[in-house]
Amino acid sequence: MNKYFIILLFISLITPTQANAKAKNHPLTYYGAVQKGKIIPWKEAQHLLPKGKKFTVIDMDTGLSFNVQRRAGNKHADVQPLTRTDTAVMKYIYDNHWSWNRKAVLIPVKGQLIAASMNGMPHGAGALDNGFPGHFCIHFLDSTTHKRNHADPDHQMMVLKAGDNLEKFVSTATPEQLIQLFLIGVKQRDDILLKAAVGKKQLEKVYSKVEKIEALHYKQEEIQSVIETQPLIVKGAVNVSTIAVERGEGQRSLTVSFKLEKPSTSGTWKIKEVSFH
Repeated sequence: MNKYFIILLFISLITPTQANAKAKNHPLTYYGAVQKGKIIPWKEAQHLLPKGKKFTVIDMDTGLSFNVQRRAGNKHADVQPLTRTDTAVMKYIYDNHWSWNRKAVLIPVKGQLIAASMNGMPHGAGALDNGFPGHFCIHFLDSTTHKRNHADPDHQMMVLKAGDNLEKFVSTATPEQLIQLFLIGVKQRDDILLKAAVGKKQLEKVYSKVEKIEALHYKQEEIQSVIETQPLIVKGAVNVSTIAVERGEGQRSLTVSFKLEKPSTSGTWKIKEVSFH
């Protein structure tokens, strides 16, 4: 079982109904020694966290936590913050701006920490008096979206992050998977995903460009199509067309070029170079 300790902190938070008013002090629970969670499939997680279950969500990046209740969802968990204070903590984790961005989270249940991923956008129906206009989603390994019967790649990468399993994933990743991991890292503005995809040195070379990208849209099918058209044996180049929103420049078309290689036909693929144009 993962060990962790709790430190109570008091910091200034802006509640959802007082975004432009004077901030109030709320007690925050901080998990100061969080390590990693256990990765379990949705078919198991849904029974550990049945509808109506109240539980705690721990944000991996900040160590901050808040309480929620699972209200619905058959393909993943649709949950709501329990109270207005929980809503305020969640919004603070998202820099006081609701967002569809995914975040790696841990859920303590029955003496273990479960690896999961959440988004930060209220949507749909909500039933609690918590100042949260709707519900948000928590995904686990192999959980799927409501509209499509397949897993969301961004959520799945965050589950791997929460389970400290990115290194293992990269060690057997295909070129398509490595490229997708990098693009998800850019899209979700997550340095840990980016570092896992290209390594520290390569990330340092492109970070000034990556850091300016506030949103990124691309088609996963295009990556797959390019690689199928030009199969990579031990090295090759792949160009991916994207639509990017850059700070100070607005929306524009952006091509991300990757050079990949591996030491032998049985070796591990590496992204050797990334460029933007």
